[in-house]
Amino acid sequence: MQKIWYDFVKFWVRLAIKLFYRRIEIQGYRDYPVDGPVLLAPNHQNAFMDALIPAVFAPRPVHFLVRADVFKSKFARWFFNSLNMMPVYRQRDGISNLAKNDDIFEKCYQILRNEGTLLIFPEAGHLGIRKLRPLSKGFTRIVFGALKDHEHLKINVVPVGLNYGHYSEAHSRLMLNFGKPIPVDDYKELFEENPAKAMTALRLEVQEKLEKEIIHVADDKALEPMEIELERILPFYLRRQSGFTKADAQHYFYKNREKKLVDLTKNESYLKRIHIYDIEMRKRKLRAPFFFINEKDIGYWAVQFIFLLAVLPLFLLSWLVHLPTYLIIHGVLNRYVADKQFHSSIKLVGALVLIPLFMFVFGIVAMMCSIRTSFIVLGLLLFFPFSIMVIRELRLPYRYALTKIRMMFLKLRNKDLVKYLKSIEEMILKSIG
Repeated sequence: MQKIWYDFVKFWVRLAIKLFYRRIEIQGYRDYPVDGPVLLAPNHQNAFMDALIPAVFAPRPVHFLVRADVFKSKFARWFFNSLNMMPVYRQRDGISNLAKNDDIFEKCYQILRNEGTLLIFPEAGHLGIRKLRPLSKGFTRIVFGALKDHEHLKINVVPVGLNYGHYSEAHSRLMLNFGKPIPVDDYKELFEENPAKAMTALRLEVQEKLEKEIIHVADDKALEPMEIELERILPFYLRRQSGFTKADAQHYFYKNREKKLVDLTKNESYLKRIHIYDIEMRKRKLRAPFFFINEKDIGYWAVQFIFLLAVLPLFLLSWLVHLPTYLIIHGVLNRYVADKQFHSSIKLVGALVLIPLFMFVFGIVAMMCSIRTSFIVLGLLLFFPFSIMVIRELRLPYRYALTKIRMMFLKLRNKDLVKYLKSIEEMILKSIG
């Protein structure tokens, strides 16, 4: 029964994630171990979403450790346990509770000994920066602990790179990279001679391999420019270019840009100009760069505006249907959730709960207010999923159309500013090309 429930939840969460992100690119499936014990080691930049994504896209069921403070209520304990989640206790949970980790670690050993899959965040905490922090020894202790009296086990550590176009916004991009498995067998002999050296060596190899699977900006000065380029320039550049349609091509492009930015940000002028560009684009609500918007001719925009005006009633109706869900989720985020790294996962889970709930509520209201009950209810059942797709597919075209209008008015009011912003774009594009 637990497996049926797990598969059911996995199916719906996977579907929700596919709808939440506009573009998902996954690579590394060919190298993923088809059997045997696996320890997944993802980077940790986006709180609970970092656990959900590998769990639903990994080929086999995943067990993972979660902060103990989310297990406080009976329902929470049942729910998280049913989804293969286990609490891990930290000092802030009380010194007396730390001893409970011994039982949890023993469960982790058994999962690996039963040739299962265990997910552990080797950074031991989340932080929303595009940089891999030094890994802790915790995951190596669990790996070698599972091997005690079970030397025959062939455990593989799989680095998992999670790269988000935006940490909290829906309809952004996601790149999920399953790295090549690291056989723990390679360290058994060293572990017998010197356990500390073996754990350190394994930790350093995972660190090195995981850095290759993510956007890893080693220089702190380059972190802000990378964020600005990821939001303002790079995705639009890739959409305009040919030859970047495959996931690995995009990943290598971002890795090359990561290295290039370290040199670019040594120039204070570059830092200053890209910072100004971000402020001005944000202030004027320009959601796409000039080079992307202006590459389309007047005929394209004329047809686009006619089409968007024609479907505007459908788009607004779709937004109206999901407005209660939107207001509740954003109300909770603004009032109760200070850590923005939890925003995307709360949006996802909130939508999973609230959309079916309001679908049911609207159905009840329709039954009470209409004579032709079955017809109305059937229409609602069909319109709810359809409206999600309408919002998903039309949200960006409306954003770009509004950006085009704002750019036209800005050019009329302030030609010099438009010229300056375009020059910054040209500077960035020149450094890319």
